[in-house]
Amino acid sequence: MDISVVIPSYNTQDTIGTTLKYLSEQKTSVSYEVIIVDCSEHTQVKEIVSQFSHAQYHHKEKRFNPGEGRNIGAQIATGALVVFIDADVQLAPNSLECAWQHLQEGYEIFGGALELNTKISSDLAAYLEHYFFNHESQALRPQCERSNLSSALMCFKRSLFIDAGGFKDIPRMQDTELTERLKSQGYKLYFFPDILAYQTQDSAMGKVLNKIYINGQNLYYIRYKPNITPSKKLLFFVLIPLISGFKILRIIARHLRYQALPNKLRTLLISPLLAIGGLYWMVGFYNALITEKGISQNR
Repeated sequence: MDISVVIPSYNTQDTIGTTLKYLSEQKTSVSYEVIIVDCSEHTQVKEIVSQFSHAQYHHKEKRFNPGEGRNIGAQIATGALVVFIDADVQLAPNSLECAWQHLQEGYEIFGGALELNTKISSDLAAYLEHYFFNHESQALRPQCERSNLSSALMCFKRSLFIDAGGFKDIPRMQDTELTERLKSQGYKLYFFPDILAYQTQDSAMGKVLNKIYINGQNLYYIRYKPNITPSKKLLFFVLIPLISGFKILRIIARHLRYQALPNKLRTLLISPLLAIGGLYWMVGFYNALITEKGISQNR
């Protein structure tokens, strides 16, 4: 088998069918399998998966974090290349072919472009989630080296992924932890816009803001806590508002640079909403600095 597509699932019955439909329409000469690792407490996902002959369904009774589901799928996989996607991500028709070509070129860890599926997701919460979390993955951005990658669309040489130990068992930001860990070990990560996917964002505004809050909280523990000192901690207390403001300006700047004109205008219109997201991120980071309770167990 050339490629194994691994999809973790928990109550994904609203999106998994569309995701599998797009996978069944891939235009590629390589062989590929699709592995769904599901921990739903019902059979709806299984019934949907059974309609697609190319998909394998594996059920786990105990609910797992997404990273653990991906680890299970990678162990089952037989492909030389593992493509991790979320159950709400729809791959463009030639994405697997492009991913395989990049593996043949010698690239071992890489991601692709993630655009919002505006045919399904078009409310403010969807735009906020997409803009905040996918601001490094626009389809018009050129190929480049990256410091981290999103597990919503992430490709690994399977043997490397297994040897690296896979994802840590944490609820959110497993991808940041894994890719930054590998980056620190000397591995190079790449972004290829020809691997294109569209993501459905259907979370309510409150849930999106909570995800941003957890992002700020967990980032402290993943990226900064291992080397923190009292002086660095004090510096963070002073500089976090500036860091948060810079983060939001960088998100806006990347979208203005790498999007078509209609989307540039939309970026400017939702900038106040992004600023609110920045406040939630900042409060999450401050919470981590003050409480030192460790990585959030909330999803």
